[in-house]
This record gives sequence, C-alpha cells and structure tokens, in this order.
Amino acid sequence: MNKKIVIAGLLALFVIAGAGCASKQTAAPTAPAQETQTPAAPNTTPGQTTPDSTAQSAEHNGATQAPASPSTETANTKTGTEKSGDHQTEQITVYYTDTQENGLKEEKKEITYPSELEKYQKAFEALQKSGNSALVPLWSDKISVHKIKLDNGALTIDISLPDEARLGAGGEELAIDALKKMMFQFKEIKTLDLLVDGQAPESLMGHVDLEHPMSR
Repeated sequence: MNKKIVIAGLLALFVIAGAGCASKQTAAPTAPAQETQTPAAPNTTPGQTTPDSTAQSAEHNGATQAPASPSTETANTKTGTEKSGDHQTEQITVYYTDTQENGLKEEKKEITYPSELEKYQKAFEALQKSGNSALVPLWSDKISVHKIKLDNGALTIDISLPDEARLGAGGEELAIDALKKMMFQFKEIKTLDLLVDGQAPESLMGHVDLEHPMSR
C-alpha cells in the first residue's frame, strides 16, 4: 500500500515537472519578437522621421536661386533711370520787328536749358526765329555762335556773320537794340560784348558804331 502511494507521488512529480517544461518551451518563442522591435523604435519616435532627399534637394535649389531678384534690378534702373537730366524752363521776352521795320515788337517765349551758358545760347536762338509771320527776326538763322562766355557779369558772344545776314542802317540799329534788351533782362549780366569771328569790329554791319562792351 505504501509502495503504491510512493509510486503515485513520483508519477505526480513527473507530471508536474513535464508540465513546467512544456510551459517554458511555449513561452520561449516570444523573446525574439521583443528584439526585433528594438531597432525599429527610432522610426516610431516623434520628430525622428528620415528626411526626404527630394525635399532637401528642392530646398537647396530654392536657397541658391533666392538672391536673383528681378524687382531689385528694376528698382536700380529706375533709380539709375531717376538721377539723369536736370533742365530748367524760363519765360523770357524776345524782340523782333515788323515787315516795315517800325521799331521793336515783343513776344513772350519759354526756353529750356541745362546750364546758365546754355540759357544765353537758347535766348539768342529765340531771336533768330519768331514762329509768327507778323514778327520778323532781326538776327538771321544763318548766323552761328562760336562761343558764349560769362565772367563776373560780363557776357561775351562771338558770332559768325555771313553777308546774307547783314541789314541796312535801320535794321542794324534795331538788331543791336534787340540783342541788348534780350540779354540785359537777365539780372546777372552787367555788360555785353559782341565779337565777330573773334574780333571786335567798329561796326557790326557797317552802319552803326558798336561799343565794346555795351552796358545797361
């Protein structure tokens, strides 16, 4: 009877031992699954995703192209296009005569010039063309100006005077008066000297004495 109990106890121990081994063998395969998850952990961590190489390339290209701004070049051109040409416009009185040479006739005109010396050049040119058939220029457009100089209020005009631009005694006197009135309207001019081809002639056209210089 005691032997049977002992044998039954041993069998029970073997059964328990066998069941324990079986449970260990079934639990063992779960270990490798944990190991495979370890290297994959960075992929599941927020903010650590692998950057897209295409996106990096696009960002790099965009950075290198950014300095080429067409609007900046346009602004510079407009700025280089805003600093150029500084002309002035002034209204002056110009003197002509009529078809019968009955004295001087006035007309208001506007001249545009970039500098003071150009102002006197433009004024002289206004004497040569009236734009009105009733007003006759006393200074022919065939007369050309060699040089104009202003020195401490003394204005010198050096001209060429072809024969076809010469007038009679009455016309010559009116021409000189027209030139004096024209130039002396500029307050900075104190004296006026008229030369012909660099020379100071006694008479401009052979009829009237010419002062050197003429004063107000």
